Amino acid sequence: MTEDEARGLLQQRLAALGERITLADIAAATGRTPHYIRHYWANTPERGFPSTRGSRTDGTKEFDRDQVADWCHRNGIGVQLHASEIEDTRRDWVTTADIAERLGLRDRSAVRYHARKHAAGSPDPYPAPDEDGRRYWPDVLAWHQRHEKAPRTKPGPQPTAGLTPRLHRVQLLVEAAKARGETLTARALAGELGIHEDSAYRLLRNLARATGAE
Repeated sequence: MTEDEARGLLQQRLAALGERITLADIAAATGRTPHYIRHYWANTPERGFPSTRGSRTDGTKEFDRDQVADWCHRNGIGVQLHASEIEDTRRDWVTTADIAERLGLRDRSAVRYHARKHAAGSPDPYPAPDEDGRRYWPDVLAWHQRHEKAPRTKPGPQPTAGLTPRLHRVQLLVEAAKARGETLTARALAGELGIHEDSAYRLLRNLARATGAE
């Protein structure tokens, strides 16, 4: 399936849903996990993901289906297919780093943690690697979807001691950008905090000094 076909399939899946959809609905339609949708899309303001449109009686947040479909179309988002929908080819065998990136995990150590904790012989073992250390992506995705209610990732690094609340916030924004494979620029930070770009530059410099990264 080509990228264009994957994008078209996602639009078809979304169109078949009701007017109000949940993160779980979006995850199922896109072939991703609710954790990925929440962490990388809904809770990342700079991505411009649609705002919630209310909640169900059980507190589950709802989104407007058409707004989500339009956002996916504008961002070129397509379906990540499951094992039953794609052929077993080498491009479907992924590295530990690939898995962490696709699932929105903090880093590859989280994948290694799952593999150790759920080794062969456990009730639901983590998908085994091949001779090159790669794992079959559809199996990995299915495993994480089964365990979505209780994600098992190692806690991330704690804030550096001695940081002011403002620098602590900047540090979190820098780490979030790194998790996406990006570098937080002064311009982006200025837009996030609503300050001048030169002030944002000084904050980044001060953070670098405080954390020894300069």
